[in-house]
Amino acid sequence: MTFLEKLQNSINDEWTAHEFYSKLMSQTSNPLYIEFIEHARDDEKKHYESFQYLHYLLTGKYHDVKPGKVEYKSFEEAILIALKDELEAAETYRDMLFEMPNQQAYQPLFVAMTDEMEHATRFSTIYGSLM
Repeated sequence: MTFLEKLQNSINDEWTAHEFYSKLMSQTSNPLYIEFIEHARDDEKKHYESFQYLHYLLTGKYHDVKPGKVEYKSFEEAILIALKDELEAAETYRDMLFEMPNQQAYQPLFVAMTDEMEHATRFSTIYGSLM
C-alpha cells in the first residue's frame, strides 16, 4: 500500500472515529467518561483536517471521505473497540513516519501518533473502571 493510500485510509478512519465518539458520548452520563471521549473526538477532527490538508498538498485535491460505521452492542464493547482502534492508529502513523514523501508530513503524523497513544490511555482508564 502506498503512502497516499494509507493517508486516504487514515482520513476515512479519523472521520469514522469522530462520528463514533460523538455517538458514544451520548451513551454515558459519567462526566469523566464524557470528558475523555470528547477530548478524543475533538482530536480526531483535528487529525482529519490536518490529513486532508496534507492530501491536498500532495495531490492538489481533498480526499472524498468514505467513513465506516462502528457496530457494537454495549458501551463496554464500544470502549474496547475504541481502545484497540487507537492503538492500531498509533502504529499506523508511526510506520507512515518512515515513509514520508516530504517534511510537511512529519508534524501531522507525529501529532496524530502521540494523540492516539493518549486516547488509548484514556479509553483504557474508562475500560478498567467498567470491569
